[in-house]
Amino acid sequence: MNAAVWTQPTRGQANRRWQALGAAFSLESVAIAAVVAWAVAHPAPPHLMPLAISIESAPTPTPAPPPPPVPAKATPTPVKIKSAPSLPTLPTPAPLPVVAAPSESAALPAPVTPVNAVAQAPTPPAPPPPAAIPSGPSAEYIAKVRAAVQAAFVYPAAARAAEFKGRTRVAFRLLDAKASGARVLVGSGMGLVDNAALQAVQKASYPAPPADQRNAELNFEVWVEFRL
Repeated sequence: MNAAVWTQPTRGQANRRWQALGAAFSLESVAIAAVVAWAVAHPAPPHLMPLAISIESAPTPTPAPPPPPVPAKATPTPVKIKSAPSLPTLPTPAPLPVVAAPSESAALPAPVTPVNAVAQAPTPPAPPPPAAIPSGPSAEYIAKVRAAVQAAFVYPAAARAAEFKGRTRVAFRLLDAKASGARVLVGSGMGLVDNAALQAVQKASYPAPPADQRNAELNFEVWVEFRL
């Protein structure tokens, strides 16, 4: 067996050992500080308590009770109707005597006039009938007025040269053989001839009106004819 030989380290070797121990201690301190810093930055999650969950089975549905039986319809009991009691027979009444109505020709009692009756006022006489309003000129007078207008008509030379034929219906008013308000109702188709018809109304010599037509304005409508 070889005996171990211990030699005392030199001063340089001792310094290097102490430097190695200091470096190891420094590294260990840095590692511990890093672990502490990481633990502070990442705290541990809280401890979760286990939750017990119980699953219950669904309740069994209760069967519905059966419907009650329908009662049978009862047969109605026939009702007996009692016949009404017969009424006693009444005696036939005797006919009443016929009384004759009083005759219309029977004399009525004369009215009794009271002694202090006031005398009635006499009935006023009926008003006289209104004066007859003239119904208008007679057919004979109208024919005379038309003849007067036709006689006063002067055929225009231009219409005669053109051999124009026709007629114009004119209307006017007549008051005591004086004409006014002449106008053309139906033209002949030539204005020259229509103007001649109006001039004939103004220049005609009319007959005197009947006695019942005096001071009355009469309206006339006559035809003025044009023939060669």
